[in-house]
Amino acid sequence: MEKREKVLVLSGIILVGFVIGVIYHYFLAYYIGFGTKYNSFLYPPYAAFCDFAGALPYLRDFMPYKQPTLWIVYFPFTYILIYPFVMIKKIFLSYSIFISIFLAYLTYMNIKNFSCENLTKLQNFQNIFILTIVSYPVLYILDKGNLDMLLFIFFGLFAYSFKKEKYLLSSVFLAMLNAMKPFTWLFLFLFLFKKKYKEFFLSIILTVLLTIGSFMAFKGGFFEQLSILFKSFAMFKIIYVYQNANDYGMGFGSSLFMPLKLVLCKLTAEPLVSLELFAKIYNFLCLPITIVTMFFVWKEESYWKKFTLLTCNFLLLPYIIFDYKFVFLFVPIWFFVNAEKKSRFDLIYTLLFALLFIPKNIIITLPYVSNTATTWFSLSIIINPIIMILLSLLIVYEQIRNKEGV
Repeated sequence: MEKREKVLVLSGIILVGFVIGVIYHYFLAYYIGFGTKYNSFLYPPYAAFCDFAGALPYLRDFMPYKQPTLWIVYFPFTYILIYPFVMIKKIFLSYSIFISIFLAYLTYMNIKNFSCENLTKLQNFQNIFILTIVSYPVLYILDKGNLDMLLFIFFGLFAYSFKKEKYLLSSVFLAMLNAMKPFTWLFLFLFLFKKKYKEFFLSIILTVLLTIGSFMAFKGGFFEQLSILFKSFAMFKIIYVYQNANDYGMGFGSSLFMPLKLVLCKLTAEPLVSLELFAKIYNFLCLPITIVTMFFVWKEESYWKKFTLLTCNFLLLPYIIFDYKFVFLFVPIWFFVNAEKKSRFDLIYTLLFALLFIPKNIIITLPYVSNTATTWFSLSIIINPIIMILLSLLIVYEQIRNKEGV
């Protein structure tokens, strides 16, 4: 497929998916009678930009880790970077500036990567508007006010610096990213695959220094703050992983853990296995998946495919990944759309990417539950992991075919 075709297919599917999602939730709320809680594929209005608004009060006295809370689960370097927003007294103004930085970067990169010379200015504007504003993960992350908007910017800066072979600069960006939340640590291996050992160790050392330095910059003892952070992680795990008596993650989570949790622990009146035991089993399952992924990343020649495999890995394997994290898929999509080498599977790749950018919160109620099980879940927690697995397997399949000369 040509770049023009990829962009048109992406924007077309995203627009259609958005319209269908709006109609479906309107029908669900006002004709089926589910109520206003289900009138949108986003959070209710009272929870608007709750992640951003919830974090700021803990930063006002420059002591974010003063008690365990679900609002403070990032590493301290994140709060160093967003501290200037605390000084803006009006929360709406503060948030408006914060999202403006995110949207400015996303818009610039989308214009740079999705503009096509063989389309009119109006067509390019329509496509970029749809991809930037109408896509589900962008709407979700803006609605939620999640701090991953900041992480996304550094992820894009790292990816493009690495592609341009500015390895020293890219190692700094990756260090800053991992010092905020180290879910992208596997990208360190890209330096090893390129035999850039200095940049590999520099990024690790800088991550450690930024983390320790940020902890020490806040009020309170270093070890006490670290202890509170781990307690917050534990609280998050209890609520979103171990508890079976609520619907946390059952509507907006797309990790591989969620459909497995649903089948083993929620579809029967008596869970087939305890969540605590299943979580331990799942940890062992993730290790071979990661090793196999890294092997094919090492063997892969295409840059966009390397990034897709690694991005799908950190979107699939954690216990809980909310759908706003799909914004990170913009980076491999940028590389995919502009890839010079064509593939017989380009249309399938485009369709799979596009499907991850539309809402799929199809509500299903369970016909039988016990007192400890939720009464509903969203099909998205099954569909999204399947799409990411198919996307990764197709890349692996094509790599094997190319090696065999098929």
